Amino acid sequence: MGNDAPSRRPLTRRTTLTALLSAGLGTALTACGGPSRSVGAGGAVTLRYFFWGDSGRADLINKCIAVFERDHPKIRVKSSFAAFDSFWPKLSTAAAGGNPPDVMHIDYAWIRTLGEHGVLADLDGHTGPGKEIDASTLVPSLRTAGMVEDRRVALPLAHNSVSLMYDAKVWADAGARPPTARMTWDTFMEQSLKVTRHSGRTQFGMDNPGQNYMGVETWMRQQGLQMWTEKGALGFGHDDMRRYLGLVDDWRKEGALAGPDVVLESLPGYPVTTRRVASYLEWDNQVGGRSEMRGSKLSLGLVPTDTSRSGIYAKPGMLLSAAAKSPYVGEAAQFINFMINDRRVAKILGTNIGMPPTTRQEGAAEVTDPAVRQVQTYEKQVAATLSPTPPPPADGGASLNVYLQRVAEKLFYGRISVDHAVDLFFDQAKVVLA
Repeated sequence: MGNDAPSRRPLTRRTTLTALLSAGLGTALTACGGPSRSVGAGGAVTLRYFFWGDSGRADLINKCIAVFERDHPKIRVKSSFAAFDSFWPKLSTAAAGGNPPDVMHIDYAWIRTLGEHGVLADLDGHTGPGKEIDASTLVPSLRTAGMVEDRRVALPLAHNSVSLMYDAKVWADAGARPPTARMTWDTFMEQSLKVTRHSGRTQFGMDNPGQNYMGVETWMRQQGLQMWTEKGALGFGHDDMRRYLGLVDDWRKEGALAGPDVVLESLPGYPVTTRRVASYLEWDNQVGGRSEMRGSKLSLGLVPTDTSRSGIYAKPGMLLSAAAKSPYVGEAAQFINFMINDRRVAKILGTNIGMPPTTRQEGAAEVTDPAVRQVQTYEKQVAATLSPTPPPPADGGASLNVYLQRVAEKLFYGRISVDHAVDLFFDQAKVVLA
């Protein structure tokens, strides 16, 4: 399904995008190509559409395009795709050659970077009653997805949520109570420790949520804080980070959580897929792939919390944007509206990209894959607790996330104190977010 960027390394890929922007991607997209293109034979315009995925996804999207073109005979759509890692260099090459795409897929971690560099069109003028895009149908928790401050630069094409994936059999064998109902973090760690002890520490109860942004963000949101503010600043302070890292380090010392050695020894895989841990935080749509890699079924449990807040939200797995200088932004907006609102699209795509983003598309797909049914069941279970999509990461959030991983590794190896780790993190934040 849609959230293709690996959860443990998604933001590090932003360093590639930053390099492309500094090499001229932003300038190319905003300055090249658009106005020089003309309307084709028969008065039709051609939209160039870039997305990431594989040939299977391309076949599905091209079927959607065929339906759109039958309904809009004056608009043609020429699609092109690449694997996620190759998508951004391909986008840069097209832009540098004066041939930028009119419509493109965007990862949520990157929309602020692209929006602030002038790459993405402001779609506010094309959204609303009587306009090309109807955003009133967005799933309530997705209403803010695609916004950069007060501008709409993208529309979500799908969504997923954070879950606590766990191996139910391993937990049962250890006599541990599974997270099928909401637990406090301390209660969960008590159960996680049972798994660790039962295995003789060959498999820890949980991966370490202090070594990636997902754990930090989820916990901060449970405290009523944000990872990022509307202006792209950190939404929490020194004391908040000190408390979180202190809790995580204590749980690691007790044995409820894996240490950094487990993470490193599992590369290029994940501790859960190498059977070194029996649970971890992950986007729910990854459950099928992770279960296959692990060799046993993973279940979707509720994320522990010490407050009334779940901390989870509807994350757009992919978004659709138009190029700022495309001569056909109006036509691009029509195509975007079709992709997010037409039930025929949902029926064709199924859950290849993720859960449908609008109420119009909900229930349109016929699903037989057991893993997808798992995700659908989980999404229904947590729907009432989902918060609106938060502000996107800051430009510079990529390198800060990489730095967090390095600092956390030193902390959990016992080389630095919690106070020192917090000071290092915020010192680096001043540099990269300046």
